[in-house]
Amino acid sequence: MDIKEIYGAYLKHQDSLRERDENVFHASSAGSCYRKQMYSYYDYPSDEKDDTSLRLLRLGTLVHADLEKAMSMYEDKLANMQNLESPILREMHIEEKIKIEELDVVGTFDAGELIKNNNSKEIEFNLYDYKTAAAYKWTTKFGLKKNRVASTDTNYKLQLGTYALGIRHKYEPDKINMYLIWYNKNTSQMREQIVSPEWIDKAFEYWTEVFEMKEELGKSFEKELEPELEYGVPMQDWECRYCQYYSICPSTLANKKR
Repeated sequence: MDIKEIYGAYLKHQDSLRERDENVFHASSAGSCYRKQMYSYYDYPSDEKDDTSLRLLRLGTLVHADLEKAMSMYEDKLANMQNLESPILREMHIEEKIKIEELDVVGTFDAGELIKNNNSKEIEFNLYDYKTAAAYKWTTKFGLKKNRVASTDTNYKLQLGTYALGIRHKYEPDKINMYLIWYNKNTSQMREQIVSPEWIDKAFEYWTEVFEMKEELGKSFEKELEPELEYGVPMQDWECRYCQYYSICPSTLANKKR
């Protein structure tokens, strides 16, 4: 038996089962190249992932699934402990969908805690997103100062800000606190990172630009959004090497080396 080949076939099958909404933008792609956003919105065919990529993504999926089960267990415990007559009530939200209709954005956040103060009637929402990272990525965030990269978590913070926008629409909380929960795939270390509320406004600005671009250009984006000439195409040089539309995009950035 070729175990590697068998596992690869299983992961390809699992990937084929994933459902994605069409003609919407996805919160998980916040901060990405504008051209990439249009390819996704209009459901252009994406490249098939190789076995290594599928295995890497699977590790993240398994960690997320474990954390989801842990949060569900905590939710049950909280329900048993909580006194409904208490002035402070806590409500868990796990793997919950959000939608920002005016911007055509959808997404699913990992975990949230809605805290309602029955005395003041104020609502506070703690929002969490899980991020698995290999050794190098972890180093650019938490390593020695000389190895850190300021933009390493930019897209993650925009993604979290996007979820917060959806929560604003859905629950109208008085305050939203945002956190990234990092998990090191090499060492199993975990770290919590507080994310500033300014990223909610930055996420709104980003998606407004994307939405207006879609409204103005439609499918003519292929002609108008020229790679390496137009701003945001791509947003960062490394994007082209990992883009799922690598084969159909005319970008020649870095000779299109992966």
